[in-house]
Amino acid sequence: MKKLAAVFLTLLFASTASAQVISNPTRDSRMAGMGVANWQIEDDFNIFINPAQLSNYKNNVYGELGTYTAANPSIGGGAGLGPNQDGIGFGSQWGGMNMDVSYGGWGVYLGRPYAGPLNAAATAIGGLPGVAPLTAPLDNRFDLFYATHGMPLGFYLSYASRAADVKTAGVKTTNDASEINLGVGGLVMNNMLDVALNLGMPSFETNNGTTKVQTDGAINVALLGRLHTGLGGNAKLLTTGQILLGDASLKATGGTKVGLTSNTIRVDTAVNSMPNPNTLLVAGVGIASTSTEAKPKPAGSKTTTSNLTIPVNVAVEHQTFKVVKTRIGLSSALYNTTDCKNVDPTCTTAGASKVTKVADGTATVSMGFGWAVADNLMLDAVINQDILFSGTYVVSGVAETLSSMLSATYRFK
Repeated sequence: MKKLAAVFLTLLFASTASAQVISNPTRDSRMAGMGVANWQIEDDFNIFINPAQLSNYKNNVYGELGTYTAANPSIGGGAGLGPNQDGIGFGSQWGGMNMDVSYGGWGVYLGRPYAGPLNAAATAIGGLPGVAPLTAPLDNRFDLFYATHGMPLGFYLSYASRAADVKTAGVKTTNDASEINLGVGGLVMNNMLDVALNLGMPSFETNNGTTKVQTDGAINVALLGRLHTGLGGNAKLLTTGQILLGDASLKATGGTKVGLTSNTIRVDTAVNSMPNPNTLLVAGVGIASTSTEAKPKPAGSKTTTSNLTIPVNVAVEHQTFKVVKTRIGLSSALYNTTDCKNVDPTCTTAGASKVTKVADGTATVSMGFGWAVADNLMLDAVINQDILFSGTYVVSGVAETLSSMLSATYRFK
């Protein structure tokens, strides 16, 4: 049980420091092409970090037309589900709309790819002897938004779920996973300050008739604040602070319990500048720290993990032609280190009570473009990494493709 706790804890929380902190991150094809996060740029998808942003992005329809993946990982880390017949990855078509009406603003999105903690739980539990992999959600059933007029105040609700029975060697295992997110946000100081609170409540259970493992009061609390500061001219500084407090305690057959807690703090600052009307420059730097703890109850040794990373990124969006924008971004970590004590399974050295791992600082390049089909209709695409090798197809379909993500945004008054 201690091994289960350590694996689950690490996979559930450790990645939040170097990736997203807010509980319901997402980004559209424009941001993906630049390699920036929700909070580093002013974009329609700011509504996902603060539902009050519906006041600024009132009327649009968004549809993601496909994301190519060579093989979707199967639950539990098997050979992979693979793309369907047209080459578009499972669950990659999704979208929705938001609209401003007399009583406020509202929005609804269906099928957004799930990126929450249950994916990590599924992988961890899938590695336990005699326990079938947990079935994690592939996408959110829905995302609902509502914002008031006057002082911008917004509310958010999302729900994801998936259940499945697995039978192996005559043993039937039932799996059930779901997650509810509740959020509230506001815009204060004349829209200069974003403030948002999100509660995430993931729940999972796996039961093979002999062993049942399930969450015991799991909850994530995420706080976000973002300050918009003018720098003169056409430049702005976006400074964002985020805190994530998590409790994903477990209980199992026989009364065994494991306390699982995590604390993450991240601070970012990003400059958005337009040196000329055709060019947007984004440069960001941050620092993020995560500490996690697994403590078996009523007795057992405590496992702890701490991570510190300094992410940096730069991006350019350019109006290259009259109706075409090109985008490119570069992101990396100046520093990334993880300390594990007693000893975490993802940071294991035989006989060691403490291990320190330092990442190699590999950089990621993002590329994309946007095509203004009409004044109020934009098609955006992210260019696949295989473009340098052959790039035979214009739309997603095979491993060498010009487009790995394609979306459409229609804005109306």
